Amino acid sequence: MAQSNTYPIQCPKCKGQQDEVLYDSFDVAKEPELRKQLIENRLNSVTCVSCGYQFRVDKNLLYHDSTGGWMIYWQPGDPEHPQQSMESFDSVLSDLQGVLPSGQSLPEVDLVLTRIELVERVFIREAGLHPKVLEYVKYLVFTQNLDQFMPETHELLFNGQESNEENLCFVVKNVQDGKLETLLQYKRETYESLLELFVQDGELSLVHQLFPGPYVSARSYLMTDV
Repeated sequence: MAQSNTYPIQCPKCKGQQDEVLYDSFDVAKEPELRKQLIENRLNSVTCVSCGYQFRVDKNLLYHDSTGGWMIYWQPGDPEHPQQSMESFDSVLSDLQGVLPSGQSLPEVDLVLTRIELVERVFIREAGLHPKVLEYVKYLVFTQNLDQFMPETHELLFNGQESNEENLCFVVKNVQDGKLETLLQYKRETYESLLELFVQDGELSLVHQLFPGPYVSARSYLMTDV
C-alpha cells in the first residue's frame, strides 16, 4: 500500500502557501498507476491554488517492487557531491529494516539522487541488469569517447525501449541544455562477459572496488576522480 503524508508547500512562482498530500513510498506491484505517473513526470505534482502554476515537488521517495524483490530510494541530492547523501543512507536502511516483521530481511535497496536516475534505475532493474556492471559499461563508454563528450557536460542514460537481445542502448544527454544528442549501442554479449567477470559467487569483486558505496554513478566517479 502506498504511503503518503501532508506537507506544507510553497509555490515557486507566487510564493503562495498550501498543504498538499505527497507520496513517500509505493509498491509498484500493487499500484502500477503510480509507476506511470513517475515515468510521465506527474508523481507528486502540485497545482498552486493561488495562481494555478503547476510544478513537481522533489522529495524522498521509496520505490518498491515486491514482485521483483528490490527497492530504489530517491534522496534528492547533488550527483557531483554525493558523500552527504551516502552517509545518511545507512540511517535510511536502518529505519526501513526497523519497520519489517521480526526475522524478515530487507530486500536490495538502490540509492539515487535525481528523478532521472530513479526512472533510469527502474528500467535497469526491470530489464534484469546489474546496476553496478551497467555503470561500469558507462565508465568504459565515457573513457573511450572523451573526444566527443565528457562527464562534466554530458550524462549517459540507459534506454530500455531501444535495447534488445543484441545491444544495450544509451542516450547521450547534454546536462547544460537538457537536450538528447545521440544514441549509442553496446554489445550485450560484452556486458554479459563483464557480468561474469565482476560478479563471482554472488559477491561483487572488481566492480565493487570501483563503486564501493551505495551510490553508483560512473559520471560522478569520473568527475570526482583525481
